[in-house]
Amino acid sequence: MLKKIEKLLDQIEEYFVFGSLLLMVIIVFANVVGRFVFQFSVPWAEEAARYLMIWATFVAASLGVKKGAHITLDILTVYLPEKGNRIIRAISYLLSMTYCVLILKIGIPFIIDMVAKGQISPALQIPVHFVYLAIIVGTALMLIRYILLFIDDIIHSNKIEKPEILAD
Repeated sequence: MLKKIEKLLDQIEEYFVFGSLLLMVIIVFANVVGRFVFQFSVPWAEEAARYLMIWATFVAASLGVKKGAHITLDILTVYLPEKGNRIIRAISYLLSMTYCVLILKIGIPFIIDMVAKGQISPALQIPVHFVYLAIIVGTALMLIRYILLFIDDIIHSNKIEKPEILAD
């Protein structure tokens, strides 16, 4: 059951991030071509690209949790035996889940307040709370990922394989 949820989350997040970034590139490219070739630019292109980047970033943060791509301090885990390492991982998951819950607890009333105010974005003329909602959605997805990791790694004692993230 958990693997099905994780696989569904993987597909939704990966396709959403890919689609958002692709659409952003298309919008920016079309605007650059329009500006320099036809001396015409679309007034909402920059704002749309910015909002797509915000959404892609927060949804991709959840993928970062799954892939182990977030910054970690592993100095303790290198020198500890497996039992101590597991305790440190459990504490890390619990602190991360607490952080996500706090962001949701603060963010949801903030979004509700934004909805009540009805602020509209300047170029796209869409409610601004849709942009801020990316924080809530991304954080909720991260919370789900941390819960799944905690269950799989700590409760079921399945070793989590973290792919190496290499930077050139």
